[in-house]
Amino acid sequence: MRPDTAVNFWPVVFGLIYVAEAAMIGDQCDWTGSGLSSAPERGVTPVYLRCRAGTVSWVYPRGALRLLVRPPLPASERDFRVCLRVVRRPDPPDFFADLQFHYNETAERFPARIFVEGARKLVPLYAPDDGDPRELRCFRSRRGRAALYVEAEPEEGTQRRMATFMYEARPLITRHYDPATADCRPCSDSELELAYCTSDLVSRVTIVGSEQREDLDSTQLTLRLDKVLRATVSEVTTDELARDHDYYRYEGDNSISEQVDERNRTSGADHQFAHVHVWSGCGASAGGGEFVVMARRRLGRLALVCAPRLEEWRQLAAQRAQDQDAHCTLDA
Repeated sequence: MRPDTAVNFWPVVFGLIYVAEAAMIGDQCDWTGSGLSSAPERGVTPVYLRCRAGTVSWVYPRGALRLLVRPPLPASERDFRVCLRVVRRPDPPDFFADLQFHYNETAERFPARIFVEGARKLVPLYAPDDGDPRELRCFRSRRGRAALYVEAEPEEGTQRRMATFMYEARPLITRHYDPATADCRPCSDSELELAYCTSDLVSRVTIVGSEQREDLDSTQLTLRLDKVLRATVSEVTTDELARDHDYYRYEGDNSISEQVDERNRTSGADHQFAHVHVWSGCGASAGGGEFVVMARRRLGRLALVCAPRLEEWRQLAAQRAQDQDAHCTLDA
């Protein structure tokens, strides 16, 4: 469906929602389904997403999906912003041993078009041929609700196709600290402590490079991990770690440095490196000195939350240790 025909097509959408005889209805954070199980090719499958973040994976897409996004937000934070990241290639490793590491996986065509439901029409959000290289697209809710219409492209041949995207819903206005919204401003002492205790990766680092990522609308910082202080990321088995020496994921807290050191000794690597993303509007770049980077996983990538200089963090950690009122064990 071309964008200029979206308005004409809109009146029949709600009728088609009830036509899909074999529709799979989700009511969760993530949804996975197959177009092969939908009866009519132009049928619409309703999906209800009631979390702040999740993933939608549509195998052999046919017809369309109507996604209703209703995150669990307080009444005072009724309106929210939704960001989607269209997944066109696997994510690179979290950590890697070669500073010259480049992940050159070929991007595949996303086999669907995405529209935002407006008051009386569908507003184009993403199309494979819209000329916009960004894989990240955002929009605002309307009167506390947001709905997306995802239309599959026509099938060509019998090859396996998958339309996968990640979503994240965040309130427009918050009355409490949300690390995910502190994109550019410096963190206060209390925010630094909370970020340390809740981030997916905390490490003493040296920033050794920066690169503008137009596809993700971000600046990608390359960090040398001088000492990993804590990390909580996706579960990976020991066998998976053994198969790929450049792919490191850990489950524990405050014991990661020993694992990294052991991996370095066995692999012959002097350091580990990682990519952390910052919104491109922040103007982040490589700089001298050592920092304590606190990063949280957002839309599949590690995003910067706070990055105090090491001396500043040591002073705060020492003061919290003296006061004995820290939320968790602070290390440097």
